Amino acid sequence: MKKLLIFLAGIMLLSGCGSNGKSTVTFWHAMNNPKDKTLKALIADFEAKNPDIKVDAQYVGKYDNLLQKLLAAAGSGTPPDISQVYENWTTRFKDAGMLIPVSDLINEDPSFTKEDMKDIFPIFVRNNSYENTLWTMPFNKSIYAFYYNSSLFKLAGVKPPYDMTEFRDIVRTLTKKDKQGNVLQYGFGFKANIDIFEVLLYAQKGKFFDEKETKALFNGPEGVEALALLCELGNKEKTAFYSKDYLDNDFASGRVASFIATTPRLSELQQNISFKIGLAKLPVWKTLAPPIAGTNIAVFKKAGMTPEKRKACWKFIKYLSSAEGTSKWSAGTSYLPVRRSALKTETMMKYFNEQPLFMIGINELDFAVVDPRNRSWQAVRDLIDQAVEKALLKKSTPKEALDEAAAKVNALLEKTD
Repeated sequence: MKKLLIFLAGIMLLSGCGSNGKSTVTFWHAMNNPKDKTLKALIADFEAKNPDIKVDAQYVGKYDNLLQKLLAAAGSGTPPDISQVYENWTTRFKDAGMLIPVSDLINEDPSFTKEDMKDIFPIFVRNNSYENTLWTMPFNKSIYAFYYNSSLFKLAGVKPPYDMTEFRDIVRTLTKKDKQGNVLQYGFGFKANIDIFEVLLYAQKGKFFDEKETKALFNGPEGVEALALLCELGNKEKTAFYSKDYLDNDFASGRVASFIATTPRLSELQQNISFKIGLAKLPVWKTLAPPIAGTNIAVFKKAGMTPEKRKACWKFIKYLSSAEGTSKWSAGTSYLPVRRSALKTETMMKYFNEQPLFMIGINELDFAVVDPRNRSWQAVRDLIDQAVEKALLKKSTPKEALDEAAAKVNALLEKTD
């Protein structure tokens, strides 16, 4: 019996440390090429600074795949040590008692000070906190901005729009048609889903839910006007091209002169585009309210989470969110740095010199808004996607499509309340 206990104790020890004595941190993520190159470089740098820790980074597919695998693994008691998570995923895992609050890890580390917390952009702290507890740490955060073809804008003698009136005028100016009325060049393009609707809804001072996130509000006047604008641009005026796919190829070919997307699109587009890409703040409608996007890092409760592994998880997360780590991540991927002090690092200063327009996203943070954190948010997104598609396909009016989606969302919220 004594030998068996010794054997089991050894197994438990090895579950937190490799055979070489290193603590191994399993990290699930959805960062594919080219972002994974920067991530691998960051991990290599961290491991060089921390030779007692091995980070086992595993790409598990796109975000939908990541969520399904996390749900299955957490349900069976075998989650990764840490993983990327959206806020509404955090709500689900937190309520199920499956996460270790980052606040707990911070409280165990005297080297992480109040100044460190103040250094993180406030909107990221708020978005990762529940009732004054920081549950996750911001990681690959982005913000929506206005992309445009500088060459086409210069040729037309126009500048990026300040407000929606200028936006509509510019989109008309940049739309080119042949004698038969066929569109050769669209002034604007958008992916026909919730993302563009969200941008316009917030610009209209609209909301998805009430304060407690128990009732749909996106079908109010603000939402109807937002969806009606998309229908006017895409169907009536034919000054905007819309698709269910990304618009990278259409933008690269000059078929689409402008579009709205998050800041990391910049690094991806620049690999295949020869002309100068312009970046500007979103056009103001009733307000400027660019949505924040991207995920955070969570630490999972699990068997074999030894004190050594717990510390190793926090060391890696702390490194990623440090001024050094977040500046290298930002410069390599066009995601936003999560700390103010990162803006003054040599890495970011060099990046700003090469990409001066990247400051657009940083400056928008003062006006940013965040997604709902309701655990049903992904299902809600799917229903709004359907509403946007119905309206654009003229199967329903904007109001009818949003009212139908809101009724389904309210029924869903009642079940999950």
